[in-house]
Amino acid sequence: VNILTHCNAGWLATVDYGTATAPIYLATEAGIPVHVYVDETRPRNQGAQLTAWEMAGHGVPHTLIVDNAGGHLMQRGQIDMVIVGT
Repeated sequence: VNILTHCNAGWLATVDYGTATAPIYLATEAGIPVHVYVDETRPRNQGAQLTAWEMAGHGVPHTLIVDNAGGHLMQRGQIDMVIVGT
C-alpha cells in the first residue's frame, strides 16, 4: 500500500501512535506491506523533520519528497491513499 502523508500528527504531537499515523504503524505491525511518501510540508517542514523521523524510528519504509511531487505521484496512480495530519 503506497501512502502519501502531509503534515504531522504522529506520536510526537499526540502521544503513542499519533492520530494520522496510527493506521500506518498498525498496518506495518500486522504485516501489511506499506510504503509511505512523506512530503516535506512547507513552510515549517513538519514532514521532513518530524514524520520522516518517526517513520524511520518505527522501521516503516518511506521516501521523503518535495510537496509538489505528491500531485505527480497521484496523477500517475502511484498513491493508494493520502493521510493528512491537522
